[in-house]
Amino acid sequence: MASKVLSTGIPHSVLPENYVRPESERPKLSEVTNCENVPIVDLGCTDKNRVIQQIGDACRNFGFFQVINHGISVESTERMLEMANEFFDLPLEEKMKYYSDDPSKTLRLSTSFNVKKETVHNWRDYLRLHCYPLDKFVHEWPSHPSSFKVQSKSDPISTSPTDTHGSKISTGTHHRYSKLFAWLMNSVNLERSFVVLPLKRSIKEVVLMPDSCSCDRDVVSKYCREARQLGFRLLEAISESLGLEGDYIEKVLGEQGQHMAVNFYPPCPEPELTYGLPGHTDPNALTILLQDQQVAGLQVLKDGKWLAVNPHPNAFVVNIGDQLQALSNGMYRSVWHRAVVNSTKSRVSVASFLCPCDNAIIGPAKALTDRSATVYRSFTYDEYYKKFWSRTLDQEHCLELFKN
Repeated sequence: MASKVLSTGIPHSVLPENYVRPESERPKLSEVTNCENVPIVDLGCTDKNRVIQQIGDACRNFGFFQVINHGISVESTERMLEMANEFFDLPLEEKMKYYSDDPSKTLRLSTSFNVKKETVHNWRDYLRLHCYPLDKFVHEWPSHPSSFKVQSKSDPISTSPTDTHGSKISTGTHHRYSKLFAWLMNSVNLERSFVVLPLKRSIKEVVLMPDSCSCDRDVVSKYCREARQLGFRLLEAISESLGLEGDYIEKVLGEQGQHMAVNFYPPCPEPELTYGLPGHTDPNALTILLQDQQVAGLQVLKDGKWLAVNPHPNAFVVNIGDQLQALSNGMYRSVWHRAVVNSTKSRVSVASFLCPCDNAIIGPAKALTDRSATVYRSFTYDEYYKKFWSRTLDQEHCLELFKN
């Protein structure tokens, strides 16, 4: 029986028919050129007005930009990308515990985009999870790899069937304890072949050592918090670049939700015939994308041509989403972008989405419609999001359905 996902651990030698695009819809990779003038905004710049102007120009002319000196450490981004690779390297049966085709689920592993609606699939697996508020959703997150989430003190330690009552745990076998073993052995000079650990509360307390310990257990939640704070900084600058109060957008969006998509694009036997993701815009307000630093794949549409946005060291790509296009009355454009694949290397990316609360009423800011017609009618984010997920990804811009 064929697997529902691509990340089976077995290389793909043939592109299945249900991934082959009609000739007119193929990516035409030979026609793609590098985007040489990607807007790069230095958030460490002390001239706030300059930063706001650069962001406004990028939103108006490109619909996206990259940010550097953003306050998120290289260690944090590198560990997040490592965790992404570690998750998709898990045994298939472990990953499939989280599989679902239901877009309403707050945690799910899936493939392509919306397999229930599509006739042609996309060469991508992804883990999608809700990230805010953390205490509401973190208990749903995968237990493996071990750095995915911190166990609460009320949670039992995850063990294999032979882990109880002082059994021997090989450091070469159980990766989730590798850093704990290293810490213990460095502290008490134990032999490195194996140690005997009775899993009592004392050991649980060691597993739950404070943040000063070298044990890396909080990778995803830490990254989520950092991405959220970066998003709020950017929304304030975008608001001011429109001539609005700095907190205008944040007030309209309400208590924003936060989702994350951890994307995995395996090597594809015929990358010129399919996509990782076809051209689309994002339905949310703002997207902060952490790119694979070694493998390119992101492309954006500019002046009718697809341009490759290659990874920039220690930078995030920031996309304007559909909600900001509506709120700006079309002054800022939700960028059309796509992901392409290659035949030799897998690629990961991590997209963080800031989303209005479901009952937020989205519509053009009144201050932006005094001298021009109102392009979009008002709508709730819940209405928009349901409409977006009822379609295939490469249909017309969903915002077209909300025009006056």
